[in-house]
Amino acid sequence: MILINSALLKTPQFTIAKAILFLIINCILILSFVFANEKNNVPPIAHQQKNATTEWIKYQDSLTRQEVWQITAHDSPSVAVYFERQAFTGDDKYLAFGSKRSGDWQIYRADLATGKINPISDKTGIHPYRFTIHPDGEHVWYVHNRVLYKTRVATLEETIVFDFREKFSRRIDFSSSFSADGKYTLVTIPSDSGRSIYRVNLATGAVEHALTWTQSASFSHPLICPTNPDLITFVPYPDTQNDMTLPMEQRARTWIVNMRTREVKQFLTMPYGFRATHETWSWDGQRFFFFKKTQPGWIPVSICSIDQNGENFKEYYSHSEIRLGHGISTIDGKWFVTDGQDPHHNPLILVNLETGATNFLCWPNASITEGHPQFAHVHPAISMSGRFVCYTSDCTGTPQVYVVPIENVVSK
Repeated sequence: MILINSALLKTPQFTIAKAILFLIINCILILSFVFANEKNNVPPIAHQQKNATTEWIKYQDSLTRQEVWQITAHDSPSVAVYFERQAFTGDDKYLAFGSKRSGDWQIYRADLATGKINPISDKTGIHPYRFTIHPDGEHVWYVHNRVLYKTRVATLEETIVFDFREKFSRRIDFSSSFSADGKYTLVTIPSDSGRSIYRVNLATGAVEHALTWTQSASFSHPLICPTNPDLITFVPYPDTQNDMTLPMEQRARTWIVNMRTREVKQFLTMPYGFRATHETWSWDGQRFFFFKKTQPGWIPVSICSIDQNGENFKEYYSHSEIRLGHGISTIDGKWFVTDGQDPHHNPLILVNLETGATNFLCWPNASITEGHPQFAHVHPAISMSGRFVCYTSDCTGTPQVYVVPIENVVSK
């Protein structure tokens, strides 16, 4: 037994020694915790999930009285998916969105029952328009450093789907476009002679060359037909539609490649005095929707569609004052959600494709100013169930993500 003089306990030397011992013990405990987590392979994302935050603000739109949920309220930008893509899980439990709250773009999920927000993946630098929920309704898919990943949104389990580094040395872009059965998707990549589209067969792992576009600098909006994956549409640059002096064969908005026949041809060309923008396929692949805009001036503007052959033109809804701009149809083909593109005064409209009747859901009032960033656009997307719409608005000064529950409208 060691005896310590009571006077020694009161000396400054003993106090310092006690403090040092306390620090050593704490360091040992911290290191033990870290090593235990490494040993058990606990991913950082799991810890972040426990600290999920809630930023919800629920309110009624001042003009329509429709309920609106502001999902995010962080002082950094948060952005909903691009309108061509899917943001909601199939069970409507989660919403996937992009946010720069960590200092770089990452994918996050919001629990639609509690409002809690946490990262889906620890991968950074993923553009908000470069991911989507897969048709299985369970996984969000994205590309990071030429590797295609999927993460189960409910459990945050991340899996490598395809490593493109073995095939491509250049950057690839994920189109986020899938066939309806989820078996095919598209990636694009620059080449020495132009830009190329590749179709990825997710069942066999085959990466098939669809097209190398050499007629102009590049293209955008590559989309696979949901029920006929041999058909792929794209929009070449530059856009020449507004030049009414050009022959019709030089004014096409959209081209199409048929992988079975290898034919590449014009698909969507507007008559003189009009232009087309922002195309989407219907879920059953039978209709190709777009906006027909008057030129010059934009309005009147109409929501229209053609069939897989580029024929059987249909017009569903027109407006002579609101500059309609982006939109997509529901899986059942009954509804179409669209936004307006007038700066600071733009509505979100639900159109009944069977009757043409409309319901003004709310007024996002995004800035959409001259020279605007894309994140100032509303870009509405609709859930697989047709019960929710999400969009982006910077009406608060910072882009934020919003959700509108519309079951009360579509169930009537």
